[in-house]
Amino acid sequence: MRDTQLCHDGDPGFAEALRAGLRATAVNVSLLTTRDIEGRYHGLAVTTAVPFATMEPSMIVAVAHKASAYPAITASGMFCLNQITNQDIELLDRFCRSDLRASRFTSADWRADATGLPYLENALASFFCRVTSAQVHGDQTVFISKIEGVRLGSKSGGYDVDPLIWINGGPARLAGRVHA
Repeated sequence: MRDTQLCHDGDPGFAEALRAGLRATAVNVSLLTTRDIEGRYHGLAVTTAVPFATMEPSMIVAVAHKASAYPAITASGMFCLNQITNQDIELLDRFCRSDLRASRFTSADWRADATGLPYLENALASFFCRVTSAQVHGDQTVFISKIEGVRLGSKSGGYDVDPLIWINGGPARLAGRVHA
């Protein structure tokens, strides 16, 4: 039996099928924050952050070279991943739009750790990471980092707040979670 929906790179419908398939993949949204060597804050929204080891706590994230925070990450070698909630859509908008860049860190919910790295006080969790290696892949760099610290926010562990999930171009809520 032949699968007529299977598309390969180079096929006429591949780009469209790939885009539709990726949009249908639910992902967690985080705000990646960093600082440059002058101490100025930079940040962007990411859906590519993935923890991948616990023996040596590690995080992997891909950042586009055109992202305004990219030079600060490469220069400082550190970043913080702030897991945001379904209540943070307005804040997410600031980190997605370049015309709102100046307002990204204006709320009173931002703090700095001992190294000056900005973190969101009311995030579900904030992971403080130091870059250990970087791999250029096309128009992005994949940063592998050691998680040097974690801060659980006041919302963490509560079942009344969901992490921000993105699917099909918009936010979604978790439904029907099983509580052990």
